[in-house]
Amino acid sequence: MAYRASLNGTQQLTISNQGMQTKINLTTSSPGQQQSQGNSFTTGNWVKPPQLFRTGENYILQIEATQGEYFIGISSNGMSTINGIPSTSNATPVDLESIASDNFTQQKVKFEPMQPRRMGNMSMDINSMSMQMGNMSMSMGSQSRKITKRFCSQCGVEAKVSDRFCSSCGHQLNS
Repeated sequence: MAYRASLNGTQQLTISNQGMQTKINLTTSSPGQQQSQGNSFTTGNWVKPPQLFRTGENYILQIEATQGEYFIGISSNGMSTINGIPSTSNATPVDLESIASDNFTQQKVKFEPMQPRRMGNMSMDINSMSMQMGNMSMSMGSQSRKITKRFCSQCGVEAKVSDRFCSSCGHQLNS
């Protein structure tokens, strides 16, 4: 069995018990972007459905399984087991929707190809792995890179290709 909960308008939590493992997936969606993080914890088979509690910005997942009782802290930064029994007296229970386990394991998100981006005199195309800024350009997979200007990484002043040190700040230039 698997369960799903909407944590807020942008995050969805999916939990399943597969064999001895409890698998948790946290998906965050926003326009043009989706991030997913997952974790697996050895808990044994569940003896009752999991419970989820909201504590301010974070969540506590309570799992009762054959190997004992587990508490997992869930935040936007990640997931980790909680040692001891956390207080849920001031926490708000969160409804978990029961879903088929095969829906959890076969969840796939289709991403549209990233369109070329342009910002000022800079353009980038992820599909061809190329970038251009002013009169400089770089592309991956090609044998040659054409860089017509060189700049100091410390102060940004233009330097000659033959310079070993910046004429403005004295910083040693990469060869």
